Amino acid sequence: MTERRRVSPWMGRFMFILIGQGVSLLGSGLVQFAIIWWLTRETGSPVVLTVATIMGLVPMILLSPWAGVIADQYNRKRVLILADGFIATATLLMAGLFLMGWLEVWLIYVLLALRAAGTAFHQPAFDAAMPLIAPEAQLVRISAMLQMVRSGINLAAPMLAALLIEWVSLPAVLLIDVLTALAAILLLFPVPIPDVHDASSRQSSASGYMRDLKAGFRYILRWRGLSILILIFALSNFLLSPMLSLMPLIINDYFRGSARDYGFFEIFFAAGLIAGSLSLSVWGGFKRKIVSINLAQILCGVALTAAGLASPSQFHFVLVAIFICGITSAYINSPAVAIVQSQVDKVMLGRVMSIVTTLCMVAMPMSLALAGPFANRVGLMPMVYVPGAISALMGIGCFFIPSLMGIEKGKTADDQAAAVAKPEWTR
Repeated sequence: MTERRRVSPWMGRFMFILIGQGVSLLGSGLVQFAIIWWLTRETGSPVVLTVATIMGLVPMILLSPWAGVIADQYNRKRVLILADGFIATATLLMAGLFLMGWLEVWLIYVLLALRAAGTAFHQPAFDAAMPLIAPEAQLVRISAMLQMVRSGINLAAPMLAALLIEWVSLPAVLLIDVLTALAAILLLFPVPIPDVHDASSRQSSASGYMRDLKAGFRYILRWRGLSILILIFALSNFLLSPMLSLMPLIINDYFRGSARDYGFFEIFFAAGLIAGSLSLSVWGGFKRKIVSINLAQILCGVALTAAGLASPSQFHFVLVAIFICGITSAYINSPAVAIVQSQVDKVMLGRVMSIVTTLCMVAMPMSLALAGPFANRVGLMPMVYVPGAISALMGIGCFFIPSLMGIEKGKTADDQAAAVAKPEWTR
């Protein structure tokens, strides 16, 4: 009974957040699908869809580093509430304009940009708040639970949105998202999230924010193991984004498949991610999280390599491989996030998480820009087995990097020596 009383408070607080985030993410998923479908139906233009994607991506890339500084300077609960409130207010205003008949493509772009800006401030504050709510030993489990909820919503939201868009208008779907955002805010109010910032050292000028941002980059660069872990994250996004982006074309041209086959591909990946997250939330993973990351990286790479070598009649191999990749993604992402949350100083966590997000997001468009010419030159299937082979080799190589393998022990002697110069954030 004593153990149960000790665990219950943090679990109760986390469940409030989990339910709130789940409801909010469902609303966001409905809006995302409804907007893309409306643009497709009304314009039929690939250029419009491309611009819509860019408008939802660029604010995240530009604002995330600064959002990390804000998350470290101010109370993270307040940042979360304000970010959710900003998204809800922007969405409500747009819904009002649309109901008045101002349903224009350029307004859709504005809405996507505003929502992305709010998300840019929400994400680092949310990631940095988790270690202040849950014990360090539970960080892998809660990360896996959050990933499982996100995966389930990514699977369910398009199906629910497809039904809603036939019954109600786009403005009505936006109003549903406003209600879900308000529900997330209300569920967040009773959750205590302690302050970690020093109000006396809070910056209020642009130069002060820039110093804090630079301090975040210096903090990462002076910690070799952390730098390598973040680099692996970015490289994984760089390698795998083109394969996922080109998969509809691969299924259609190489496997002679249909839209149904592509649907199965998406379902198998989501199912694998849910299965991996569920098992990890129950089990908790290996005692050394970095071992889980490396082994999962190797297994995912081997599965993709095998799928890339499949014949046109062996599409089922691809489904098995992407299911395995879904499982391994959970065993890469959740432990990696838990390592950062547990090892990085709490006053720097917002900046570090925002820098991770920015680098991973920048890696995606860079790789997509190179993917087209590369695929035209070597063919489609190398876009599957080449990233797979590189990923497997990366996973193997990581076992031979001492600073990475020792990251869960904190900074090594080499890292401490590199940080002899006192960083500005401690002055």
